[in-house]
Parts: sequence; C-alpha cells; structure tokens
Amino acid sequence: MIRFTLFVACFCLFLNKNMAQFQPNALQQSQIKRGYGMFIHFGVNTFNELEWSDGKLPATSFNPDKLDCDQWIKTAKEAGFRYVILITKHHDGFCLWNSQYTDYDVMSSSVKTDVVGEVAKACKKYGLQFGLYYSLWDRHEPAHKDKNPQVYVDFMKNQLTELLTNYGTICELWFDGGWAKKDSAWHLAEVYQHIKKWQPKCLVTVNHTIGRHEKISSIQMPSDMKENDPIRFFPVDFRTKDPNFARWDDPKVYVYDQKQYYLPFEHTLCLSDRWNWFQKKAMLPVRGVDELEELFYWSTANDNILIINVPPDQHGQIREHERLRLLELADRLGIRNGKKILPKNPKNALFNKPITATNTSTNPKNTPQKANDFSLETWWTAADSTATLEIDLEKNTLFNRLVLMEYPRMIDLKDGFSQIREFHVEQFRIDIMNGNEWEAVYVGNTIGASKIINLPVSKTATKLRVAILKSSAVPSISHVAMYLKS
Repeated sequence: MIRFTLFVACFCLFLNKNMAQFQPNALQQSQIKRGYGMFIHFGVNTFNELEWSDGKLPATSFNPDKLDCDQWIKTAKEAGFRYVILITKHHDGFCLWNSQYTDYDVMSSSVKTDVVGEVAKACKKYGLQFGLYYSLWDRHEPAHKDKNPQVYVDFMKNQLTELLTNYGTICELWFDGGWAKKDSAWHLAEVYQHIKKWQPKCLVTVNHTIGRHEKISSIQMPSDMKENDPIRFFPVDFRTKDPNFARWDDPKVYVYDQKQYYLPFEHTLCLSDRWNWFQKKAMLPVRGVDELEELFYWSTANDNILIINVPPDQHGQIREHERLRLLELADRLGIRNGKKILPKNPKNALFNKPITATNTSTNPKNTPQKANDFSLETWWTAADSTATLEIDLEKNTLFNRLVLMEYPRMIDLKDGFSQIREFHVEQFRIDIMNGNEWEAVYVGNTIGASKIINLPVSKTATKLRVAILKSSAVPSISHVAMYLKS
C-alpha cells in the first residue's frame, strides 16, 4: 500500500511538472493581462485608396494636413485599450519613421513627422504600452530581391535596431508578409535573437503562425487548430492569423522540431463593417456595438487577446463616429479609461447541446450543429425562408441573456478592399420550454451581425427554440448563446 501511495504521489508530481511547462510564461502572462489593444494602420496607402500597394507610390503622397497622434492615443486610453500596435512599415515598404536605411519614409514625404516617435510619446503620456508591426515583405527595398537572403535580413536588422532602440519599451512586435519568400529565407531565429538583445521583454510573432511550412495553402486556420499542430514560423511567442477567429476552446500547445510550446492567440478585428485596414476617403460604417461586445468576449476568452484596428483618416485623425463607437463599447464593457479589469463572459450554456432544425440546406457543412458549436466561422443554413432551430438544454438552466449571430451573404464591392455584408432575417421569435409548455420570451425583427437580448428577469428553461418567421432569402445562423450574467 505504501509503495502504491508513493507511486501515485510521484506520478502526480511528474504530471504536474509536465503540465506546468505548458502554461504561459511570465512574458505571455503580461500579454494576456493586457488583453485588449488598438491596431493602427496608417501610411502611404491611406492617401491612395489602397490596402496593399507595390512600393511605387510617391512618398510625397503621404500628406496628412492635421496629423494628431496624441488624439489617436487619447482615444485609445478613453476607450479602455491597454496598448497600441502601430504599423511602422507595411508591404509597400514605406516607413513611418526617419530610417537611415531607406529614402522611402516620412522624411521624403510632404509631412516629415516621425509618426513612430509621436505615437511612442503619446503612449507614455497616457500610460499605454507600445507595440510595433513590421512587414517582412518589402516591395520597395531592392535588398528584398537579392539572391542572398542575408542581405535583406541585415537590412531588416538595421531597421529593427532603429525601432527597438529609439522609442522606449516595446511590448510586442508583429511580423507579416512571410509568404513572400521561403520560410527559411527570413532567418527568423537570427532576427528573433536580435530583437531580444535590444528588447528582452518584447513578444514576437509572425502572422499565419501555424501551418505546415512554405505554402500559404498549408496555413492552419484558427478555427481548425489542434493541439500539437506544427509551428510554421519559429521562434515566436504567440500566434496570429488575421482576420479569423479561434475556437472558443482554442488549444494552446504547438510543436516545432518535436518540442512543444505554449502559444496564446492574438485576434485582429477591424472596427469598420467592411474589413478595410487602411482608412478610405468615404465615410464607412462601423460595426454595431452588439457585435463588438460579443466578439470582445469571444476573442479574450481562454487567455486569448484582441486588437481592434482603428485607422486614422487622410487628415491624420481618428474619425469622430468611430471614436464614439469605441467609447460606446467601452461603456458596455465597463472599461472606460482602463479603470477596470477586462470583463469575462460565462460559458455559453448552449455549446454543443443537441440541436435540430425543421429544415436545413443540403450542404453537409451547414448542419444545425454548426449554430452552437465552438466556432464562429461555421454556420447552419436553412432550406427555406422560414425555419426553426430547437436546442435541448438537457436540464433546467437559469439565464437572463441571449445572443444570436447571423451569417451574412458577402457582396464584393469590386474596389479591391471592401465588401458589404447582407443579412436576411426580417422577423424572428425566441421561445423557451418552461415546465411543459413553450413560452415566447422575445419577438424581434432583424438579427444582423449580432443581436444581444438582455432580459429584465432571469428565466429557467429546459429547451430553447429560435423561429425564423420571415426572411428576404435563405437565412444562416452562426451562433446561438445563452448566459446567466450577474
């Protein structure tokens, strides 16, 4: 008996030790604690109605006439963001600082302000942490095309030294555009060590982190990531894959060279309803606050992180209608001015519960089970303009909050950067089984991207029914949720 007890104790110690190595390290814990940041796309593309440009646009086209980086960061502070990530150089190669290694930067433009420096100064003023985005792909710099990869690696290291030694503490560094060359050509281990030499507490990532190397088609989507999937770009401290969402039960352990590593996931979300990263001249609508709130909870669940892209306009300022939406979201979340820890949502009581529909599309990918699974990127589609979903809770469940998310038809505007989401539901009803009878608790019109229903009293249900009563076309539902919120 004593031997058995000792064996169990030793086994438990081994298990706990083995599990402990797959917890976030101190640096990752600091990132998880930050949790919520502002992404800022601003550069030569902003003034040319483009998302990606080829490095040939004149530097003089960068011409903000009312540049106010302080306003950007003041907005971030008021909106409850904990840190900022600034696009210092996008794929076009245009640099937002005075780099001695290129003439394609702000010093060659019409406005010779060191934008990186101004943002760094404002972050210090308002008490926000500062992070950088730097594109590996550079469509302007000749060294990028040199047959010897080391030539461009040295160019990058020189520019990174400027960024990492002139602007104070850098909390994160994003690399992007890794698809432009073979993975090995970036010499990431060398570059990673170079970053850590100057900024040992800077977390590093490369976009499209998880995959089977070299080919873009081999990238593992966040909704499909499984424990022990291979790390494509290494070394890194966290995962990214814009603009997709991880599963709610997002796994954290991944493998490189037969060794396991813990990697949290940082989500990216455009404030714009049309997924444009750089601001356009036309005033574009922003996402509704219901959608932003629900996506905030989803993206920060399970020790993950969210950054929302808020691009300044051609004047060099964040537009007022966008600023107001951010403040509205902050008030919803109770984090205005960052004075409260980030809130968490309880687990959805409907996850993976038995679900049926009165009719369903013949597409096997769009079954009823896709409406309450762990992914926002799967959906149920009806076979008709009216249909009903019914979910068995399997026990009495107390709740006071319901969420519906409709999956849209995407309409390409053929302008190279934006799409419109078309939603179809025009009338719906939510019923619950209360005892032995169905009871209607909500009747509404549109659902749209997200519909949050907060009941004034808590209710108990054993079943939930969503009835689509009228729709302009065949409806699709990507998410149904039920919570008990305090």
